[in-house]
Amino acid sequence: MSRATASAGEASIFHNQPFMVLWAAQFVSQTAQQAIWFGMIIVVEQISQSSVHLSIAILSTIIPGVLLGLIAGVVVDRTNKKSVLVVTNFMRAFTVLGYLLYSRSLFVVYAVNFVFVGISQFFGPAEASSIPALVPKRLLVTANSLFNLTFTISQLVGIVLLAPWVIKFFGASTLFALTAAIYIVAGFLTSSLPPGIPPERPLSTLRRDTFARVARTELSEAWAFITFDRRSWWAMIFVTLSSTLTLVLAMLAPRYVVVVVGIQPEDAVFLIAPAGIGILLMTLVMQRLARRFGEMQLAYLGGAISGACLIVMAIIPRFATTFGAIGRDILLGLVPLAGHSILVPPLMVLSAVIGIGFALSTIPSQSVLMERAPVQSRGRIFSVLLMMGNVAAIAPLAFLGEMGDLIGVGNVVGLVGAATIAITLVGLRERSVVLPTKQVLEDDVPVA
Repeated sequence: MSRATASAGEASIFHNQPFMVLWAAQFVSQTAQQAIWFGMIIVVEQISQSSVHLSIAILSTIIPGVLLGLIAGVVVDRTNKKSVLVVTNFMRAFTVLGYLLYSRSLFVVYAVNFVFVGISQFFGPAEASSIPALVPKRLLVTANSLFNLTFTISQLVGIVLLAPWVIKFFGASTLFALTAAIYIVAGFLTSSLPPGIPPERPLSTLRRDTFARVARTELSEAWAFITFDRRSWWAMIFVTLSSTLTLVLAMLAPRYVVVVVGIQPEDAVFLIAPAGIGILLMTLVMQRLARRFGEMQLAYLGGAISGACLIVMAIIPRFATTFGAIGRDILLGLVPLAGHSILVPPLMVLSAVIGIGFALSTIPSQSVLMERAPVQSRGRIFSVLLMMGNVAAIAPLAFLGEMGDLIGVGNVVGLVGAATIAITLVGLRERSVVLPTKQVLEDDVPVA
């Protein structure tokens, strides 16, 4: 997909029809994906009522990214991006129908989920590497802001609106059939994208006996670029950090609202929604901020804000009485919660600020990666990014739940915040380093 296709959208990204099509496809496919994951967890919980099975379900979502993520990057770089987007959407539509067999065995569900997530590993790098091909450089921050916004909205639509109500009134089978239809819509949307630029080194030039060697060489080149270009390295660190924090907070939030805040799990939406508002507000001004302060400066600030807010979330329950009268007055007028927890108003404010920090650390970092990554290597670079996110999430998801039982979920939230600030401080120490040019991959020799 040539950058020339974006010329019509120079004045406004909303006039860039190919990007708008890709954006719409991202929204509908992400909504379907969020609904599927929610539906799978509900099915596993209802049938097994076992934390062991829930752990297996989560692992079936993470492991494919670790095993296939890097290979997916090599394939995407050697394949037409539009073809990857179209084929993976239709393949996911077909695979989702396998969830309909959940009543026979949960292990069938885990196998289907493994295949479904494995296919998605090819879609992610193809989508990410298509954005800079459709959008001019000066609009990359805006494009990533819109993609992050719709990702947040898709979580709301898929997890809060679509999946629970369809399951409640029509059953899980209807939900899985409906998401299959949504993926078909996404497939037709991506089929209308421009044909794109043929890959410099097509997949057809690879022989089966040399694939492993070529994949290892090309991934080494991608890793060399990421580690050599310190700006790209820290951009990847902050994107990985944000994705890991999202998974960790999703795991800790239900217990936090029950044990620390004292409200029902279904009322957690009052603490989650403000984060979406914070992301929305930053999306509206991100382009202006990036031009004034620079992308990486915003990423450092976002990491510091997120870490500081998590530490405050850990210590704020100890000062609950301070918010007594004020909290009750605000809650009586704004939040219809049983018990009127006095912690909810300050936590809603913290949630909004965390959303701001998340947007600051993620959106500019993704723009840096898209801007600096060589065209023919974007798929590999973003596959490394997705794999790092999956690997980074394994240890927290495996141990933080147990740590919450031992030292308290509030203390775990504080430790996560402290770790976030520590990583940010290490990045700040390197910001004065002269950033090298991106020559590692641009001058490489094609491998036959």
